[in-house]
Amino acid sequence: MLRKVNVVTVVLVSVYVVFGGILTAQEARKPTPGFGPGGVPQTTFQSHRLGTDHAEGITSMDMNGDGRPDLLSGSYWYENPGPTGGGWKRHQFRTVGVLGEFVSDCGEWTVDVNHDGAPDVITAGWMTNGLWWYENPKRPDTMWEKHKITDSYDTEGGAFADLNGDGKPDIALAHYNHSGILWVDFSSPEPKVHHVGGKEQDGHGIGMGDMDGDGRVDLLTPYGWFKNIDANNDKWEWHGDWQLGDAGFPIIAYDVNDDGMMDIVYGQGHAYGLYWLEQQREGTSRHWVKHIIDESFSQSHALKLIDIDGDGVPELLTGKRYRGHNGNDPGSYDPLVVYYYKIDRKTGQFTRYPISVNGTGGAGTQFIVEDLDGDGDLDVATAGKTGVHFFENLKIDRVPKETRETDILLDKNWPFEGEGVTVQQENGPLKP
Repeated sequence: MLRKVNVVTVVLVSVYVVFGGILTAQEARKPTPGFGPGGVPQTTFQSHRLGTDHAEGITSMDMNGDGRPDLLSGSYWYENPGPTGGGWKRHQFRTVGVLGEFVSDCGEWTVDVNHDGAPDVITAGWMTNGLWWYENPKRPDTMWEKHKITDSYDTEGGAFADLNGDGKPDIALAHYNHSGILWVDFSSPEPKVHHVGGKEQDGHGIGMGDMDGDGRVDLLTPYGWFKNIDANNDKWEWHGDWQLGDAGFPIIAYDVNDDGMMDIVYGQGHAYGLYWLEQQREGTSRHWVKHIIDESFSQSHALKLIDIDGDGVPELLTGKRYRGHNGNDPGSYDPLVVYYYKIDRKTGQFTRYPISVNGTGGAGTQFIVEDLDGDGDLDVATAGKTGVHFFENLKIDRVPKETRETDILLDKNWPFEGEGVTVQQENGPLKP
């Protein structure tokens, strides 16, 4: 359940009395951030809108060899200015398919597909068929060549993790048309495509995690999970344990209440609701108890489990996708939000903290979480129909005031013509 955090309002006055002494207002001003409500440390983020294109997938890599991770989304990559801040310059490196409001780009992943030492980009989309990879030309200002890996129709998203235990990440894809789950092994220069189960197990949502504690990573779907017997040789055992609906990406496996049994966390990608299913056992039988995390916003299409505040315990990161089905999903016109949730593993309670609320940034279909600006803390990046956003973690802030001043919210064309005249500051009546 979502724990409510009480907010205490503090009224500041011009004179402060502390232990019998008197402090002026200037002396009492707190110069650095403190804890959030309840004395809980809270991570604060500054939202930066980098572009306004509509691609919803996002990944990162160093595109220009300067040692900094740049952001890639759709046709473009955004050049990282580094820890002292500044503008993220947009460059084009490929072309994409466009239909109405959409870019055919539900996911992007960075993989050295052909094993030539240069990272490539893998993409898939809902509108157009195929899982594709774009080959890194290893030359600046050169368009990347497109190669098809396999058919993949109505692709809604994917999960990216090591499924077969070879130490290298694989991609598993789910499909809205229930055409069958597939996963791809990139351990050799020629990607190897595997198919899992039938149409009835495929759907909106997919994830990876060791559900039974046998040391092998299993596949999670909206209708249950495939026990990994031997992934490389396509041996799986089906368990139809749940019905999740249009789950977000990925479906997350995590022992929420620290009882030694793997639970799952999932969002509703096209409706309201964020939930976790508690795994319980009676002898050899397994059943699942549904718990509400948050039902206040809709279209939780992207999720990530990551230790975002550096306390050693992962947080749940999610938010609202913008117009996943144009304006036809519940809550389509609600404000955009991005949140992280701290998880109390003793009680199974989730406490919500804001990254962005009622701004232009949403969750899109993927999250990037890494130290993008190189200052020592983890930042967040998303893409969507409202553009690419970089959420700068302010726990460590090395951006000089001069740079901050170039990015203030004031309209530089103000005051408007005819609004008024410039006046002088009046500080009170003159002394006699």
